Amino acid sequence: MAGTFEEIEAFARVVESGSFAAAAAALGLSASVVTRRVQALEARLAVQLLQRTTRRVALTEAGQLFHDRVARIPALLGEATEAVRDLGTGVAGQLRVIMPSSFASSGFHHQVIPRFLREHPAVHLTLRVVTDPLAHLREDFDLLVAARGPGLRFPDTSHVRRRLVKFRCAVFASPAYVARHGAPRTPADLAGHNCLSYPDRRWHFVDPLPRAPLAVLTRGTLTTNSNAMLYAGVLGGIGIAYTTPYFFEADEAEGRVVRVLARYTEHAEQEIHLFHPAGRFRPRRVRAFADALAIHFGERGAPHAPRASSTTARASE
Repeated sequence: MAGTFEEIEAFARVVESGSFAAAAAALGLSASVVTRRVQALEARLAVQLLQRTTRRVALTEAGQLFHDRVARIPALLGEATEAVRDLGTGVAGQLRVIMPSSFASSGFHHQVIPRFLREHPAVHLTLRVVTDPLAHLREDFDLLVAARGPGLRFPDTSHVRRRLVKFRCAVFASPAYVARHGAPRTPADLAGHNCLSYPDRRWHFVDPLPRAPLAVLTRGTLTTNSNAMLYAGVLGGIGIAYTTPYFFEADEAEGRVVRVLARYTEHAEQEIHLFHPAGRFRPRRVRAFADALAIHFGERGAPHAPRASSTTARASE
């Protein structure tokens, strides 16, 4: 036998963490136990796997060859155990989700998250809210939600991608702002307006005549990743904002906001997609949360298979 699971796990942890001490902490063992397990593995294989110095641990050629083939064994065993347990435990366990900060202070957080946790009290949800979820694709997660605006594409990735919803974008202002400053007639007119914006200040439109994409770099007194702040700025008459009609539905119906540049946003759409790691078992809690998202957004998107060459909101949502 090439080595016991405990020996292989200890070896893999040392390589991943870069030291015996860090591997021991991750495994909840003493450094001496981890050292003995790696030494026992090397004795079984009759070859040195690691070069040890006072400052670092490095793989030998044989160690690299062995690690390339066994690195996934601990994870695969964990996934197999998870799959078997999932048959009987139902919706339970740790769920790690990454979402955009634009979802914060929204109907999504106020409705979907509490409802999901009430319906599945055995789930422990770890929810990370970040400015740009796509910058975190290399991290370890169960689900990641990300949006892409008009004219922008999702990056190539090995992750399985599922579209949750497609929104049409729009530009909104309060009647008071329009009364004081007028309404822009073309995207070029935005240069003379106070544009309240997300961190990406490049607003994307579609020219209605040639049906061609059009991008304008805006300027304004508020840049934020909070939809609550953007909402307050528009309703307060501070400036205009580029977002999705879903966010301002009630306010538009009651006349608190109006749309501007409607001809240029008629074909400008934003998509929200759900990502999960390819080739990994998805327990019931992951599937249940994905379904909760799909139900909330009112559309069950079709999966998008990764390309072979890959290496791997409502505005208030």
